[in-house]
Amino acid sequence: MNIIIRKAKIEDAQAITAAAKEIAQTPGYFCSEPDELTERNFIKTIQALSESEKGIYLVAECEKKIIGHAFLEPMPLNLLSHVTQLTIGIHNGYQEKGIGTVLMEALIKWVKQSATIEKIELNVRASNHRAIALYKKMGFVEEGRLKKRIKINSNHYIDDILMALYF
Repeated sequence: MNIIIRKAKIEDAQAITAAAKEIAQTPGYFCSEPDELTERNFIKTIQALSESEKGIYLVAECEKKIIGHAFLEPMPLNLLSHVTQLTIGIHNGYQEKGIGTVLMEALIKWVKQSATIEKIELNVRASNHRAIALYKKMGFVEEGRLKKRIKINSNHYIDDILMALYF
């Protein structure tokens, strides 16, 4: 599989939105429900990060099809400006093929070239064992746990694990 990692473009928003909505149908992967994920919000994020020196939005592409996306979003406050927040999604049918690793390696390489970023933070559902394994493999450590953070149906909860990678 020939995977190309590149910066996201506005015209990628439709494919990213469709894939994110599909991923969100599986409880415990995203905090958002499918109807909360809008193309307009993805466009705004892509635009903001394309103009930022403290954040980046990447896509993984194979045979001209987007198969994963990830972005680092800078924290808005001055005292947190050394921290960026990670969001990543590997599109359905492409998990466990190394795409998450390739995207993470590209993001980490970008951070290492940054003069200001010292920490990547993320939240991951405790039920998402594949993602947790990827983050640990990349050097992330658990910093805490938010108990019963995600409520699925009326009586099922999933903890959110806080993880970080320091530079």
